[in-house]
Amino acid sequence: MSTVQTESIEQAFIAPFRQLLPETGRERREAAVAALPAQQVPTRKWEDWKYTNLKPLVTRGYVAAPAATVSELDPYLIPGLEADRLVFVNGRYEASLSSLSLNRKVLQVVPLSTLSGGLAEVFEAHFGQAVSGETGLFPALNTAYASEGTLLYVPDGQVAKAPIHLIQLTVPGSEAVATQARNLFVMGRHAQAQVIETSRTLGEGSSLRNVVTEIFVGEEAQLTYVKMQQESDHASVIDHTEVHQQGNSRFDIYTLSLSGDVVRNNLLIHLMGQHTETHLMGATLISGDQHVDHFTQIHHREPNCFSNELYKSIIDERATASFYGKIHVYQDAQKTNAFQSNRNILLSDAANIFTKPQLEIYADDVKCSHGATTGRLDRDALFYLMARGIPEKQARLILVHAFVMEVVEELAIEPLKEYIGELVDRRF
Repeated sequence: MSTVQTESIEQAFIAPFRQLLPETGRERREAAVAALPAQQVPTRKWEDWKYTNLKPLVTRGYVAAPAATVSELDPYLIPGLEADRLVFVNGRYEASLSSLSLNRKVLQVVPLSTLSGGLAEVFEAHFGQAVSGETGLFPALNTAYASEGTLLYVPDGQVAKAPIHLIQLTVPGSEAVATQARNLFVMGRHAQAQVIETSRTLGEGSSLRNVVTEIFVGEEAQLTYVKMQQESDHASVIDHTEVHQQGNSRFDIYTLSLSGDVVRNNLLIHLMGQHTETHLMGATLISGDQHVDHFTQIHHREPNCFSNELYKSIIDERATASFYGKIHVYQDAQKTNAFQSNRNILLSDAANIFTKPQLEIYADDVKCSHGATTGRLDRDALFYLMARGIPEKQARLILVHAFVMEVVEELAIEPLKEYIGELVDRRF
């Protein structure tokens, strides 16, 4: 398959995957295929994509990423973390690098390519129920052709004994490569689990990861989901995550975007039962000419629910970031508590951040707030540290570290929290 340099969406995005239509979820996949011709490439004229230019991606033809291997996994593990792990290289499951033993008795986690029996039934019952083929171009493309990814199923009342670590590695070649990954997490009633997904690009070739994750959190269930994106300067990501939460459940998500060419994170959460609790935490640390765009929507559909959203960015050199966050409180969602905050630090005159927090409220008895701040490192705090003998470089690092780590302060996975702190320190 050769790369086609054209602005045609058919050639740039659809043709490389047309031969890969999987058998699982066939009915919903065929509906997505039928919907694709009507889909359009988002442009900056669209309000939801106002600050992200996709033209460089559209005009770059892609091939489906070929099979690849990595010789050593240790550089991509989290020190001290005991976890089940699934490893994917160029979108393909690598059984020899994976390890699934710690949670074997309490949950089922498998790559989509190995679905069978009861897990196939779970997949068929939930696939495409949160993200349909008409959600947009990239989700539709993924719904149609994503043949690999992860199914996590935690039955009623089961509690994971260890985190599940999903490792996504991309190895570009001489041509621009693209991968499609589909994740499906299904939490039964009273179930509990923690999922960590890390993505890395190895090498400097061009690549695009188009990812869709559907999450269903049952009544009184708890799920923590951590995403860490560490892409190269020539690697782009379009990530769409959609969550359905039932009553008395709790969902925490941490989105850490540490590098990448163009990264777009769509996060849509639907609170569909009373006394539901949701926490969205995000951090962006970018430099050079990198661009990260966070787009979040929280839909409060039922009364007596709580959501808290905190996104922070540190932007250096010529990098740009954007945050578009909306909290939608429906008419029946009385007694809603919803809070949103976006805070940003610019480390250079050429760096840019665009922020648009929004509240859309149709209920009377609610407590909702939102806000955004952008500035430089606190000069008074910097002076205070330097006045006590701390060199300026170290003082700046202390302030940056404290600013970022507030995002993961409540994260209960200590080895991961320490690892994030080390990444922040190394970055600055």
